[in-house]
Amino acid sequence: MREALGKLLAEPEEEVDASDREKEAGEQQLERALSLNDRRMAAVEDVLLRSGAASVLDVGCGEGRLLGRLLEHRQFRTLLGIDVSAVSLDRAAERLKLDRLAPMQRARIDLQQGSLTYRDARMAGFDAACAIEVIEHIDATRLGAFERTLFEFAKPQTVVVTTPNVEYNLRFANLPVGAMRHRDHRFEWTRAEFQAWAEGVCERHGYSVEFLPIGDVDPELGPPTQMGVFTQ
Repeated sequence: MREALGKLLAEPEEEVDASDREKEAGEQQLERALSLNDRRMAAVEDVLLRSGAASVLDVGCGEGRLLGRLLEHRQFRTLLGIDVSAVSLDRAAERLKLDRLAPMQRARIDLQQGSLTYRDARMAGFDAACAIEVIEHIDATRLGAFERTLFEFAKPQTVVVTTPNVEYNLRFANLPVGAMRHRDHRFEWTRAEFQAWAEGVCERHGYSVEFLPIGDVDPELGPPTQMGVFTQ
């Protein structure tokens, strides 16, 4: 794990920071007209509230946008955000104002650096976990490792996964045909591909899954974002 993290973090922090911001800006600009980021966060927040979870693990937490929303609810007594990027975690700490939180609030939330494809004891014991726009950033050859890390080893009662619906890309006027929404995406799945992966996860690890749309549903192409809610 240390070796893998060392390779991932080998670039100077300033270069990683500039690159990440440029990539995120492009995707956010593409989806801004649909308010997709806000709608994703609201949809996941609603699912987690309805699940009754008291502890939530956010894998690939990025800048902590979801964690900030969850921190406002007393239902969530323990929140942990894990990300491979130290830069993203620094931004999350700033966004969440961790150094200025009241002691009781600060005790409810933590940020940790770690890989999403290696077994990690810190991820165990949570009622719920979420991976919001994360899987498409993982090499397809590493998806099996991610799956085992989350569904076999961490094994929370509820898991929420969102990912782009590549079919909907045709509705983005500024996106060239065949291009993906983010330069760092390793793949983008159709609805059928996402459902096939999710159903395989359920068979292998003892979950059931419900598929929910995020964003306005196009009658031909489906929603811009697809969400799977996995339950043991």
